Amino acid sequence: MKKKILIAVLLVLALAAYFVLRDTSTTIDAKIDVAALPQASEAQLEAIAESFILAKKGDVIEIPEGYYEFSTQLYLDKVPGVTIKGAGMDKTVLSFKNLTVGAEGIKISADSVLISSLTVQDTPGDNIKIQNSKGVTLQNVRTTWSQGPAETNGGYGIYPVTCQDVLIENCEVSGASDAGIYVGQSRNIVVRNNYVFNNVAGIEIENCINSEVYKNLSTHNTGGILVFDLPSLPAGNGHTCKVYDNEIIENNYKNFAPEGNIVGTVPPGTGIILLAAKNVEIYNNKIVGHKTMGTAISSYQTVQTPWNDANYDPFTYDVYIHDNSYHSDGYRFPDYSKDFGKLVVFYLGAKAKDIVYDGILDDKKGTDLAQNPMNLCIQNQDGASFAMIDAANDLQNISDDPAPYDCTHTIKTDVSALQ
Repeated sequence: MKKKILIAVLLVLALAAYFVLRDTSTTIDAKIDVAALPQASEAQLEAIAESFILAKKGDVIEIPEGYYEFSTQLYLDKVPGVTIKGAGMDKTVLSFKNLTVGAEGIKISADSVLISSLTVQDTPGDNIKIQNSKGVTLQNVRTTWSQGPAETNGGYGIYPVTCQDVLIENCEVSGASDAGIYVGQSRNIVVRNNYVFNNVAGIEIENCINSEVYKNLSTHNTGGILVFDLPSLPAGNGHTCKVYDNEIIENNYKNFAPEGNIVGTVPPGTGIILLAAKNVEIYNNKIVGHKTMGTAISSYQTVQTPWNDANYDPFTYDVYIHDNSYHSDGYRFPDYSKDFGKLVVFYLGAKAKDIVYDGILDDKKGTDLAQNPMNLCIQNQDGASFAMIDAANDLQNISDDPAPYDCTHTIKTDVSALQ
């Protein structure tokens, strides 16, 4: 009898390994038929590069229809009010696959900049990086890597960092080995109506204050939408973010982040992750088809990486999750290539959970989970599955009862200047 039980257990484990290790990722073809576009001459390439270098306040840099293969990055520095405009995402394509100077495709450090109606692709680093700027708008922009998703791709498709008043809308981003759309260490942000796919993270808001992420389609990434706060960065302890009216669908893509990246910890099959996030509201989202978990609420301790930042607050609290539509993928085994996925598989069973809470408490706020000291509020989830895994106590008191978290929490953002 014992032998038969052992054989059965081994068979189950073998089947689980098969379903996990089998590559069920969906790759969407993002290639553009550049051969059909006019091919830019060396003179045209030089003229466009020069227009960035010599730009004056209020200039409009128009890039006509065509395929432009640059060997140097396009850099705009400290010139306000510049518009960079192509003829359309499918008509103006800027390639940096043969870049020899710099790592980014378009790099900007200037206020009141608008980028629209073009594609940027195939940089060794970030496709578009905007830094230390106030008044940043990207509209109808595509960024991608023509080889498809790969560890050797650059980290970010659209990458505003240390900026203020950021609007990203109607863009399409794929292939980033870190995050497709990443906004970091910034204030006053709107990310809306974008299509992100085949990135490690579809959209990431990191160490930011006052942001709204809405009406996006995030699909076939490793993780759909991330709200992170990380230590040892110049701008720490971000807070106040709303994530709503998004379609977060089947983000089960393999994790192809380079070794050491924080997003390398994200298990394939994850809809939303809150990591050390504060004052966040998640509502009216469609979160469907994730093989590991729909929404994870996690403190930084779960990363199991030490930090040396005396001002850092590693806890997640003041979170309100309500009125979302969940449907997990019950046909695929949860991923256990990452630590968080292992918790789901070995402690919560062989089916994805809609909402997973690590249960880690800040002792300064309270030590009794039943009192909900971290102010996690969950309401109107229409039978969504829930698990509190009690990670601080070696998972001794796992609970599937969301009753202690039946509360509300008001989140106020003000992004009216970006509407």
